[in-house]
Amino acid sequence: MVFSPSFRHPPPGRAKASVFAVGSRVYIACAEGPRECVTLTDERGATSVASLTDGTEVDIVAWQPRGSHGTRYCVRSSREGFEGWLPAVNLRRSLSPVSVPPARPAPARPEKVLDSEHRFGQRR
Repeated sequence: MVFSPSFRHPPPGRAKASVFAVGSRVYIACAEGPRECVTLTDERGATSVASLTDGTEVDIVAWQPRGSHGTRYCVRSSREGFEGWLPAVNLRRSLSPVSVPPARPAPARPEKVLDSEHRFGQRR
């Protein structure tokens, strides 16, 4: 009898992307840095509609699964009113980027214990 777990692991090498609900308010995330822009495109991804900077607040209007090409979201900027499509990797839930927690410091090594010149269990 072969045991088959009821859960599935994602295929190796595939990054987990965030999932956002239609109607959610999220923020633009620029992979290149906070001073760069993300380009909104038409539904086919062919024509540039507008550019938004990192941290711009947007509302999710629609989404489009694209298999191995990644999910795309249609967003509308709250301030400028621009609407267009972009990849899921260009969105985040918080205004500021999530920082990676610092690595834990190595545990302190105990100081060298002095040898009492007798073995355990031996009397002096």
